[in-house]
Amino acid sequence: MPLGVITRSGRILTAKLLRGEPVEGITHCAIGDGNATFSDPLHPPAPSVEQTGLIHECARKRFYKRSFLEEHQDGALLVNGTRYIETPTETRTIGVFFRFEEAEANGITIKEYGFFGGDVAYVADNQTDFAVDGRYHEITNPTGQVLQWGYLYEVKNIPDFNKTNDTRVEFVGVFRY
Repeated sequence: MPLGVITRSGRILTAKLLRGEPVEGITHCAIGDGNATFSDPLHPPAPSVEQTGLIHECARKRFYKRSFLEEHQDGALLVNGTRYIETPTETRTIGVFFRFEEAEANGITIKEYGFFGGDVAYVADNQTDFAVDGRYHEITNPTGQVLQWGYLYEVKNIPDFNKTNDTRVEFVGVFRY
């Protein structure tokens, strides 16, 4: 199974950051169920570099922590087979941490996730860092709480991850520069 794909909009976000434009880097993680497009639960379709959003976003959350990371054999953080520790020293590796609490991700068969940055915005009446039902549209999706998707930086499709118990889900985006 391939690792996540850096999208074209992710490359645009990187270019804007390098130019010093006033946009924020990776700020949000979205999770989705892929709708009926994921017909084989153990072999999801490959994500596309052309994607600007998830196929079917169900929930989105702002990061709760960003920190520099350093590879370390005794590190408590394990991502893709590599162990890391957090460090106050500037490194070329950054961890962006997201936590979906028990009630926030329950009932979702997570098949896709993505990291967003830039101009992400929620609808005006959303008072938390959590949003449900994807992108708002007054006719096609009036329950959506995401007003602007922002730039989809990285997207990954995964085999079904069925949440059957009340447990929180944590994602850590590790980015090397």
